[in-house]
Amino acid sequence: MIVEAVTRLMRAGWVELKATSTAVEFVATAQGRDRAGEEELKPSITPLAKYRSFYIDDRTGCAFRIRDVQPCRENQVPIANNDQIVWRIDRAGLDPDDLVEVFNAIEGQDEFIVDVYPSVARLAPMQGIVTYRDGIPEGMPPRAPKAFVDYIEGEYQKALASDDSAERARPLIRRAVEATPRDIADREFLFDPSDLIVDGAANLEAFTKALKGARERVIVHSGFVTENVNEVMPNLLSAAGRNVRIDLFCGQDEAGGTRRSSEDAIADIKTRIAGTGLRDRFHIHPFSTESHSKFVVADDRTHGWIGLLGSCNWLASGYKSFDASLRIRDPRFVAQIVGALSQMVKGRPGVWTDTSIHFAVLGREIARHSVKQGRKAEMSLLYTKDHANFVMRAAEEGKKRIFVLSHQFGVAGGPVTVFPLLDRAKDKKIDVSLFYGKPAGAKKASDLLALRERYGEVGMTIKAIERPRLHAKVLGWDDDNLVISSFNWLSVDPSEHKPNRELGVYVRSNSIALKFLRDFEVAQW
Repeated sequence: MIVEAVTRLMRAGWVELKATSTAVEFVATAQGRDRAGEEELKPSITPLAKYRSFYIDDRTGCAFRIRDVQPCRENQVPIANNDQIVWRIDRAGLDPDDLVEVFNAIEGQDEFIVDVYPSVARLAPMQGIVTYRDGIPEGMPPRAPKAFVDYIEGEYQKALASDDSAERARPLIRRAVEATPRDIADREFLFDPSDLIVDGAANLEAFTKALKGARERVIVHSGFVTENVNEVMPNLLSAAGRNVRIDLFCGQDEAGGTRRSSEDAIADIKTRIAGTGLRDRFHIHPFSTESHSKFVVADDRTHGWIGLLGSCNWLASGYKSFDASLRIRDPRFVAQIVGALSQMVKGRPGVWTDTSIHFAVLGREIARHSVKQGRKAEMSLLYTKDHANFVMRAAEEGKKRIFVLSHQFGVAGGPVTVFPLLDRAKDKKIDVSLFYGKPAGAKKASDLLALRERYGEVGMTIKAIERPRLHAKVLGWDDDNLVISSFNWLSVDPSEHKPNRELGVYVRSNSIALKFLRDFEVAQW
């Protein structure tokens, strides 16, 4: 029995035979020693190539397994008559950019996607059908995401309202279909108040620590790259010298075909590493991601996968400005950031590049890591359009105070941030304060002064911060709600940008917003 048990461990690659001068012994491999500390041994993975088909809904982007959808060819679509309504949903065109959604759909039990082979196969249009009988749906895909269920329910209501028959148009007494809500555990991630990183020096220290502690991977996405990258180049080179793979991404993209200022700094980086023998360890993405987000991801030797996300341009900052970031220590949340990166680097619509596939697979691999013990908080990753929703949430939930920090202040931020908070500012029981670093675009200081006076008449405080140089992008309300982001709340309209143009993180934790405000006040002195 002992030999059989050890043999199974050898098949998994966790034990090997080693000959000594006196005997042949069973010894643990490096992988086996790593696994020995786990409470539960995970199954060994055998690579196996398979073709997998799937469906994608072109309205919501939700992906499904083949067996979960009731397909319907064009010649099989039912015909509307006195007994039934046939409600067609027009095609919206499809740009499937979230590979994680597809992987979730096609991955079977005890299966892990480790790579994707390139294929010339293209997506083909198909029909899916959901039938309602007496208000009860038949053919709704199992485990359908809430976005899909809500959309189909909405179309069902439209179909009822469009029917001319008074009898059929009568609303049915029924219970609406609801997707299975996410468990509270799915919204809670590892978090400690010390994970809040405020001011330039603290951001530099956190970035340096991530580089020095990295074991195999470091991924850096910076909105810009400037000569200030020399501040962190020694630590980048040091990490590469330890065989750490460095992935660098830049989001700057100027219109009109002009040469991007970041290209010169990137060229300097390539020149600097060319003579070091470390060029193979640096992977510098050749194209702009067109994203303004700023984050770092690394596999720390001690803490596992960690992330830094916020307003700091890691490859362009002089680390003298007031920036705000959040340290992410939960692998499930880090996986979401890597998944967002896989969407940023995909090719033209419908084309998944090798880079996007690589990071989609990596994100799922990170998500499978065990979560360490520690205090947790409600957290969520915010994409571009989510920011406007959180301003509305702050306006609805705020009882004592609402505050906003933005690098710039301009006209575009009015409808998104200023206007929703104006009504709350009229309530003298709540403090609404907006802080900015400089005017946006061609706005003059005199124009902003007039706006500040006008808004001040209804109780809203708008203040220009000259010291320290304000670069943080933060929204907070009351004591326990904080959003740290790359999004300029007072100068940008999120509806005009791509889904991954901005990334932020919402945290609900005891006194986290109050702690940030105190740090901000201290920084001004």
